[in-house]
Amino acid sequence: MSKPETHPPSLGVIDEVDTVGLKVAVLKTAMELNVFTTIAKGHGTLEEIATVLRCSMRGMRVLLDALCPLGLLDKADGTYTLTPTAEAYLVEGAPTYCGDIYLMWFQGRERFADCVRTGKPAIDLTVPEAEDLWVSYTAPYLLLWPELAETARARWEAVGVSAETLPGAQILDIACGCGVKSFVLAQADPTACVTANDSPKILEVTATIASAMGIAGQVKYQPGDVKALDLGTEQFDMVLLGNILHYFPPDQMQTILRKAHQALKPGGLVVIDDGVLDEERGAAEDVLLAAVEMVNSAPYAEFHTFSEYKEILEKVGFIQVTLHRTRPVSARKKS
Repeated sequence: MSKPETHPPSLGVIDEVDTVGLKVAVLKTAMELNVFTTIAKGHGTLEEIATVLRCSMRGMRVLLDALCPLGLLDKADGTYTLTPTAEAYLVEGAPTYCGDIYLMWFQGRERFADCVRTGKPAIDLTVPEAEDLWVSYTAPYLLLWPELAETARARWEAVGVSAETLPGAQILDIACGCGVKSFVLAQADPTACVTANDSPKILEVTATIASAMGIAGQVKYQPGDVKALDLGTEQFDMVLLGNILHYFPPDQMQTILRKAHQALKPGGLVVIDDGVLDEERGAAEDVLLAAVEMVNSAPYAEFHTFSEYKEILEKVGFIQVTLHRTRPVSARKKS
């Protein structure tokens, strides 16, 4: 009787990661050398680019050619030009430029081993000095907000929030970023009002998006750090916390959620739209990989399981804590 055929373990997973790492190295090098901004200034041939950037012809040729299949450069008749993606997001000075935040991530990942050893992040994105990096993160949504709006509408449908279920809602969006998640609710209900909270520079981007979405008159702005702000008492029908709680240790999370509880009217809703891990912390690949970025860019950053959110929400007085199919967690203040 013949033995069953066996196969050696595959190298495919490792090769796939290696290829992704190589692509990152190409993009990171181009950004560090300022290739995209140089081409945007009208330097298109290999000789021009290499001369301006004081690089070898051979090395620059290999780099520029590698950027073409990545969808960042086009090449015709010996001249390199930017693709729309590179022109929009990788040219310094463009209103939607986001190169700074990506370069920070790329460089920080090189020090991830130190972070694992010491528990200290490569960079702290929670300090005021990081505001420009967050502007770089937010700026692309000046173009991408329609795509995010579709995702946000699906999230609200899953949570059961609409103009019918929450008419004329007063909404507080804490650390709102581009604001699109709450703005779609204002679009659907002309009587709804959003109070958008974030840092002053980010709120400039937020205001531009509010105008583009046709709801400028329905938005108020509250600049400042949520930890230091007075959010008021029983003013809001809903408080949204999107992609923010994971940056704080449990005691500060509890403080922020207690403020949200106080700010809500009786029966009001809090929604946490953040990464939620499964109870074994092993299934959600996107959240687990994002957690690497978090721990490497903030001293207390940590994604949480639903049971952990539930415990802290109930501790500050919320009821009906629910995990929805699109991963937001919601809870209510008692009526």
